[in-house]
Amino acid sequence: RPPRPLPHAPSRPLRRPLPITASPTITASLLAYTFNQDATCLAIGTDRGYQIFTCEPWASAHSCSEGGVGVVELLHSSSLVALVGAGIRPGESTRRLVMLNTRTNTSICELNFSSSVLRVRMNASRLLVVLETRTHIFELSSMKLLHTLETAPNRLGLADMCVAVGRCHAVLPAAAPGQILFFDALQLHALSTLHARKSALAALAISPCGSPVAAPPGKG
Repeated sequence: RPPRPLPHAPSRPLRRPLPITASPTITASLLAYTFNQDATCLAIGTDRGYQIFTCEPWASAHSCSEGGVGVVELLHSSSLVALVGAGIRPGESTRRLVMLNTRTNTSICELNFSSSVLRVRMNASRLLVVLETRTHIFELSSMKLLHTLETAPNRLGLADMCVAVGRCHAVLPAAAPGQILFFDALQLHALSTLHARKSALAALAISPCGSPVAAPPGKG
């Protein structure tokens, strides 16, 4: 059964936590934020938990304050959310990915990795889990590991995946700095390698239909 919608676009970790006021007496530090695939919902991760908002109208749809969250990812407007701990307190491992049903507030599954999870990307078919030197591709419906890609050092956790029906194109750093691997995550084969920059990449994005790629340089 597919996840149910919440009532009524990538997880982006922040280099420097930003203080936000959760209530008149509680201040939390913003660690990550992400829009869902059509930018109708926004999720934030803080040192105290995470919260999901609807954008129009602006309203809080779900919140949880049971531990710091350093990576958060939404799947459209469904109740499925991917969470990674902030690593601030014991039990908030940055190497553990939790797939959560926000409607029932129950864990669907947990995956543990050899190093910190830097970013998570989802669409209806696939789940990308980005580590510093490799990216894992899972089948979303079964959470079965399908493929692992070795990458150049990717400390920013750069990766993106389109959401077009029938297409599952992903972009991520290739083997050398400044190169981009254009990968079919549905059929599990490389489409091309793009020599985008001479220097390391600072950001990476793909259009919803899976064709144009935006990759600004790390300097300049």
